[in-house]
Amino acid sequence: MTETTTISARVYKSQLKEIERLARKRGVDKSDALRKLLDEGLRQERLAEALQLVRENKTTVWKAAEMAGVSYRAMLRAMKSENVPFPLSVESLKAELGELIEGGE
Repeated sequence: MTETTTISARVYKSQLKEIERLARKRGVDKSDALRKLLDEGLRQERLAEALQLVRENKTTVWKAAEMAGVSYRAMLRAMKSENVPFPLSVESLKAELGELIEGGE
């Protein structure tokens, strides 16, 4: 089992009610429900940051996928759903192809 630590955070009463509702629905305690919500939120934040870097041409799609912890194809799907254009410069295409050849999916 992964090592855990205790934190203290103030939440709105409405958030607590929602956490309790989700915990009951899933048949888990509040801590488990909250950990799941945190995991999902962190995953979404990593993906959003990676998509923004691609949008700003600050990283390649391949590296963004690694940063977000998703596959190259999943990153392409996320780019499509978030309307992030594929970087089409010659340099970025060479970088993408080079990364695919080196460690690619």
